[in-house]
Amino acid sequence: MRNAELAALFEEMADHLELREESVFRIRAYRRAAQQLESLGEDAVVVLEAGRKIPGIGADLATKIREYVATGAIADLEAMRRSLPAGVRQLMAVPGVGPRTARLLHDALGIDSVEALEAACRSGRVLEVPGIREKTRDNMFRGVQTWKAGRARTPLGRALSLAESIMVGLREVPGVRAVEPAGSLRRRLETVGDIDILVTAERPGAVLDRFGALPEVGAVLLRGDTKCSIRHREGIQVDLRVVEPEAFGAALQYFTGSKTHNVRVREMAVRKKLKVNEYGVFDEGGRRVAGATEEELYRAVGLPWIPPELREDAGEIEAALGGGLPPLIEVGDLRGDLHAHTEWSDGHHPIEALVAAAEARGYEYVIVSDHSRSSTVARGLTPERLREQVREIRALQHR
Repeated sequence: MRNAELAALFEEMADHLELREESVFRIRAYRRAAQQLESLGEDAVVVLEAGRKIPGIGADLATKIREYVATGAIADLEAMRRSLPAGVRQLMAVPGVGPRTARLLHDALGIDSVEALEAACRSGRVLEVPGIREKTRDNMFRGVQTWKAGRARTPLGRALSLAESIMVGLREVPGVRAVEPAGSLRRRLETVGDIDILVTAERPGAVLDRFGALPEVGAVLLRGDTKCSIRHREGIQVDLRVVEPEAFGAALQYFTGSKTHNVRVREMAVRKKLKVNEYGVFDEGGRRVAGATEEELYRAVGLPWIPPELREDAGEIEAALGGGLPPLIEVGDLRGDLHAHTEWSDGHHPIEALVAAAEARGYEYVIVSDHSRSSTVARGLTPERLREQVREIRALQHR
């Protein structure tokens, strides 16, 4: 399923249109299409091929989706990229630097790289740009540090989308029985260094062939009988391992980690005169006694199954032994949103749409927190506009 990939392309096109100061309605159309794709519960390409329509995606955008699937590119987007001044696209990747600010920095100061932006923030030169004040400068500087720290790692949300797109392709291979992510991705760490995927299948070679030929692949790094590593087109490395069904649970537990958690599990096994590795749980005679599922592996060493998100050797072993594993927070536990921007400043939707979306999620509250007038580049609210916004909010509250 390539919905997330297509959504990212439409978001990028919206950014380019915003840079050109084109129609706000056209910009919103692309952003809404991106949101529709991200929330769609089925493959957008399959939907369109079946002749069905996707809400929020008209004929023009549907044509662009088909163009990308057929050619691997969208001609309009490629033209936009070519017309963008060098460095502006990189600046747009810095947290806190949107399309307008990136273009403003480039046009006013000639800033064409993250390094140049960092230097301008340090020297105070960015304050020469109309609308950029000390608070904005500080936010941009923090954004640069965040960007530099995260360059070698991929945010969890993006990594999940990339992994799911690959796993959809692998599940289509005849004879595949199971496909699961492992590593820090499965433990839901905030950022991911690489993506690990485990598969059990009747024909490992067919799985590896499909993996290396996926459109997401930028380069094949290595290929063996049961393992293949590729460099994704977005830069992250993806490692695929094909394991036998009898060892799938053991391999999933082993490659999910964390390392310190696995050390504790092995210590539990030793006390029972067992050995645990990626191939299973073995008794003193070398007979495999567990390994097909994670549940039976944990049960063999005297533990209940422990959710991957808790496997950090942070007390989860002791909690499991005492029957006190904490429940994980689910989406349904969220009661509201404390920070939301609207089209009054740099958001993309009116307040009424924001409220409707919050109600659809079952939220009890949503806080409108648009920029103040100190952020002119984000169309911050003046006292007069703030009073207007308050009146609109109160009118909605009494509907």
